[in-house]
Amino acid sequence: RRSSDLAFLGPTRLCVVALPSQKSLRIEAFNLTRKEGANLVEQFGGKLYEVKDKPVLEPPPRKPLPIRNALLVVDSPKAAEAARRAGEKGPVIIIPAAMAFGTGEHATTASCLRLLADLAAKTFRDAPWDFNDLGTGSGILAIAAKKLGARKVEGCDFDPHAVRTARENVALNNAAPLPIRKTDVLKWTPNRTWHVVAANLFSEVLIQASATIADAVAEGGYLILSGILREQEAGVVAAFRKRGFSFSRAVRKGKWVALLASKTAVVKQTRQKTR
Repeated sequence: RRSSDLAFLGPTRLCVVALPSQKSLRIEAFNLTRKEGANLVEQFGGKLYEVKDKPVLEPPPRKPLPIRNALLVVDSPKAAEAARRAGEKGPVIIIPAAMAFGTGEHATTASCLRLLADLAAKTFRDAPWDFNDLGTGSGILAIAAKKLGARKVEGCDFDPHAVRTARENVALNNAAPLPIRKTDVLKWTPNRTWHVVAANLFSEVLIQASATIADAVAEGGYLILSGILREQEAGVVAAFRKRGFSFSRAVRKGKWVALLASKTAVVKQTRQKTR
């Protein structure tokens, strides 16, 4: 038979499946009447089966994720309201389950959140600070920085879906102004520096972009690195030590590592002429 004999089903109702190691094809047609099905069997042979769609189950709600005593991450406005009623007084971040990386549960994201909360509480408690989130995913780190008191915050991601999701989460958490841009870190040229930069990226990207990332951190500023597998830690550390960073903390969870580093301030010396 010719494929044109199936044209009456239209492009949105028809799926033809080639089965491995078989000469026959399977025709799947949606919203098919019994008369149309009988007609297909008459023309193409085979048997007719009715397939009923299984109900789509919603994922179970996530448990609230406390970050030190500074933040609480929940998955819905309803959960945020419940936390408030239960007496939660600190900032609550809403990150719905989505395709964009970063709900806070993964070891890399959770470690970054804790390192960020520690910096905000200890290092920048009484000082203004700015934050940039490279590879923002869902926007959770950028939103957390804003909730923790950062003065100016922005984020970027290479994935346009992540950018859209992060912008939606910024609005959901009333965190504006917080610009989220589509940016390829490997092609990026920073136009300023930030007191804290987070880069939750693959190790290969961190190493390739180490010079650019280093240029984005202010002298005396801090860098949070994650997305690093244990066997890749030494390579990432070596790449950033060459750029003037010293490492003070390493958080290892399972196969993942998150690192905190500081950029050594350059002390400018004035030469004095001797007579």
